[in-house]
Amino acid sequence: MTIALREDLASWELTNTVGHITAYLGNKMSGPFDTGDFFLSEDGLTFPRNSQFPIVALKASKEELRGLASKLRGTQLSWIVYVQEMIDMIDDEELAAKLSSIPAAEMDILGVGMFGPKEELKELTGSLKLWK
Repeated sequence: MTIALREDLASWELTNTVGHITAYLGNKMSGPFDTGDFFLSEDGLTFPRNSQFPIVALKASKEELRGLASKLRGTQLSWIVYVQEMIDMIDDEELAAKLSSIPAAEMDILGVGMFGPKEELKELTGSLKLWK
């Protein structure tokens, strides 16, 4: 899984964007997400297992995010574009109405997430820098 995030996001916008993107993509996975039900501590407590898929976070400009979103439309990857209105609005009907009034090229993209073969993700995002 790779997530490209706008480089100028405030920390709360960053965590919100990452959370929504990973929740969406994780929910769309058809194969096994983890390697079992839980881990067991020495004293017998259970802890749910985490994903065994790497999640790579990359830094991108507004223009790079728009270009990436455009490229993804021509792939078979699972992907999502997360825009400012998705933070600002809580009612999906209002959100749908608002987004239908904005040309795609003018959307305020905060992040783009994608899941698929490592080579294909690298080809799409190779010019972006790792988020550090």
